[in-house]
Amino acid sequence: MASSQSGPAMRPRLRTSFAKGDSFVPFYSGGAVAVTSDGTHIAATFGAEVHVVETHTSRILHTLAGDGEDINSLTMTKDDAYVVTASRALSLKIYQRPDMTLVRTIAKAHEAPVALMATDPTSSLLATGSADGSVKVWDLAGGFCTHAFRGHGGVISALCWNVQARQSGSSERTVQLLTGCVDGKVRVWDLQGSSQAASKPTAVLSAHAGVVRAIGVAPGGRTIVSGARDQTLVFWDWKDGRWHRRDIVLAQERIEALGFVDAASPLFYTAGSQGLLRLWDVKNGQEVHKTQVLEPEEEDDALHGLTDALYAPTCGAIVTVSATQDMAFYALGDGTLTLERQLVGYNDEIVDVALVGDDTLAVASNNTQLRLYKLDTQDHDVVLVDGHRDMVLSLDTSPDRAWLASGSKDRTARIWARASDARDGWVCLGVCEGHAESVGSVAFARQSPGAGAPFLVTASQDRTVKVWDLTALTSASRQDRLSSLLTLKIHDKDINAIDLAPNNGLLVSGSQDRTARVFRVHYQAPSKANQHKAAASLEPLATCKGHKRGVWSVQFSPAEQAFATASSDQTVRLWSLKDFSCVRVFEGHTGSVLRLRFLPSGAQIASSGNDGLVKVWNVRDEECAATIDAHEDKIWALAVRPETAEAPLQIVSGAADSTITLWNDTTAAVESEKAAAAKEATEREQAFSNLLVLKDYRNAIALAFQLNQPRRLLQLFTQVAASRPDHDAIESMDRLLADALGVQRHTDAELGSITGLAAVDRIIAELPRSQVVQLLGYVRDWNTSARTSATAQLVLHAVVRQWEADTLLEAFDEARRAKKEGFVSMAAMLEALLPYTERHYARVDRMLVESAMLDYTLQAMDGVLGPVADAEEREAVDDVEMAEAPEPEDESEEE
Repeated sequence: MASSQSGPAMRPRLRTSFAKGDSFVPFYSGGAVAVTSDGTHIAATFGAEVHVVETHTSRILHTLAGDGEDINSLTMTKDDAYVVTASRALSLKIYQRPDMTLVRTIAKAHEAPVALMATDPTSSLLATGSADGSVKVWDLAGGFCTHAFRGHGGVISALCWNVQARQSGSSERTVQLLTGCVDGKVRVWDLQGSSQAASKPTAVLSAHAGVVRAIGVAPGGRTIVSGARDQTLVFWDWKDGRWHRRDIVLAQERIEALGFVDAASPLFYTAGSQGLLRLWDVKNGQEVHKTQVLEPEEEDDALHGLTDALYAPTCGAIVTVSATQDMAFYALGDGTLTLERQLVGYNDEIVDVALVGDDTLAVASNNTQLRLYKLDTQDHDVVLVDGHRDMVLSLDTSPDRAWLASGSKDRTARIWARASDARDGWVCLGVCEGHAESVGSVAFARQSPGAGAPFLVTASQDRTVKVWDLTALTSASRQDRLSSLLTLKIHDKDINAIDLAPNNGLLVSGSQDRTARVFRVHYQAPSKANQHKAAASLEPLATCKGHKRGVWSVQFSPAEQAFATASSDQTVRLWSLKDFSCVRVFEGHTGSVLRLRFLPSGAQIASSGNDGLVKVWNVRDEECAATIDAHEDKIWALAVRPETAEAPLQIVSGAADSTITLWNDTTAAVESEKAAAAKEATEREQAFSNLLVLKDYRNAIALAFQLNQPRRLLQLFTQVAASRPDHDAIESMDRLLADALGVQRHTDAELGSITGLAAVDRIIAELPRSQVVQLLGYVRDWNTSARTSATAQLVLHAVVRQWEADTLLEAFDEARRAKKEGFVSMAAMLEALLPYTERHYARVDRMLVESAMLDYTLQAMDGVLGPVADAEEREAVDDVEMAEAPEPEDESEEE
């Protein structure tokens, strides 16, 4: 008895509702970037748009739509007052901060797209360099061109202002523009001279053999530093009225950005193709400090290079922009650089996610880096971990979530852990190297006697699985290469997914050959006492066939002896481990099902596909309990974050649209809201019924308007109309009573009521204007049905008779100005009422004609056949005729 009662109580609660929680959305897709002087906001290009982002939270505050063409360049004035964008449509757009309102558009600023822009220190002038080899200077306040410089040898590749205040003994200040070009030359233009003199450069500095990408002017304006893609820095000093080359320094990388950190400091920074941010002393041309770099054998300029570096003087930080759309903030100390935070502008295609620890999400995207996000905080800081030499494909965590395994296209798998001796907190404990193709799936042992896991299983496109011994690994010890205990070919095509049973006893794999295979895992841990080394073997148990296309994901149930598979045939299947038969088929996705995950209770499965949907299925009845329209592209990554005392259960989805979203379970809240709403509806229904019984029509109508429930109003008006007295009968009765008693029981007002009760008529006449408009909206809807049209016409009659046309027009005008939801103009209201009203009256006319024809036919029949007696009279006549009729003779006696 006790067990039967406890069974339903122990049944896990099904999750049926999910709401969008925190999300990591892309905001930068490459190109120009601008940062405010205090480093709190970033303006970044995103295709044809510009996103203004709050750096502390990575939240997009404003989106500038532009003109539909890709943004080629943008800049921000030094006083942070304006943002200027240039697109492929050749137009310049000037936006005013902080509300980002468009204040001016300059159409066709150049004959070719603008490659880069720069504003002067006074924030009054804007320089634009074009792909047609021309440079123009614009007055930002007036929006007109002040200077045009031509004669460059190609596309403009660098711009820098040299504005110096008036010095003692001089009446003019220095206003110069320095331009770099793809021809390797730096040109100096003087904006203070005559227009004819300004049309030619005052100096042409030739020292580079490559594209000049950056120019900087030292404090005082007497030293120029230029950096180029020929991996050199050139120092120029002003002497004897001309520029002299002082020194050439080999930078060992292609220079992409350069700038001085302070108006009074001799330090300047450079950023280049090796991903290095360096500090230099302009006085001696020596390097002062540089950030960390990858090991030489792991360098990859295309993926780890820096494309830009910007200085925020108020907060003293340098912001670097990488080729992978990452941004890093470095605090500038006493000649040192300290990494403060990192932002990911674009994750590219998310291929896998995994939960590490209690508050960290590991992300594998179309990138060689691992990206680890902090959860449960508004600060979307991310840690970037380098190590793989090619794209990371798969992730998994150890049972205690302390270790992270990653499989990559570089044919290796790596084991990662937090370490206190590393700044980013993550180090590589070991490398699993031995597969001949990409490692597409990794799986830790699900049970572990201690920290970490005893072994790791990896699956590759070479159709083999390997078992790796991890018993020698600890968070403090590291091994360059781990030993493989087993290599076994298990499929005929690529292996897409593997999973280990909760007790480490079974392994399941899914492949492009449309099958899932189950193996028994025999693992022997090393023993120091018996000097046994670790050993492992796989025993084939079954090959599960049923899917019509490749299997993309597999996972064991945490509660039952079963496992689930997801396939490109748009289905999820549940297989029994007792006889390896398919016991459930979940159908509902409109595309390939790419990933599945059991919820912790095992009673439900979450699946995602290339239709952009996440579906939650009930295992017991094969029903879809919830469908989440999660992404705009295929969802490759899925993870389930268990429920805690502080936070609800969460589903984490990552897709090819570069977006990661956390979906919070809101089942309990939704059910509570439904119960409260049902209780409230019942109470209001009872209150409305009580008001009708008490004939308190004024409060009943007010309650119906308050609840916005036209059905209740229709019920009230129908009830009132049904109680309308028969005018002729009452008038005759009143006449008899008046003759007999001399009393008049019904007044003329009661007999002439429009709705049926004079009180209801008065209520309609005294309604507020807003409620009259609302009532006419209800009447419009009621009038569309023949069943409710009589009540609609009755109420419409009451409104039209008691409200002036001008007053109704004013009421509709007030509703329009109030911008009420569902507002319909008077003209639209009449257009909706007239056709149905004419149709109803036409139907009534036809009914009258047909009834008149019936009356005429009956009268004509009476004239021919005579009047027809009543039914009782005809029945009496029939009884008499039957009694007088003779009885029939007995034929047998007659014979």
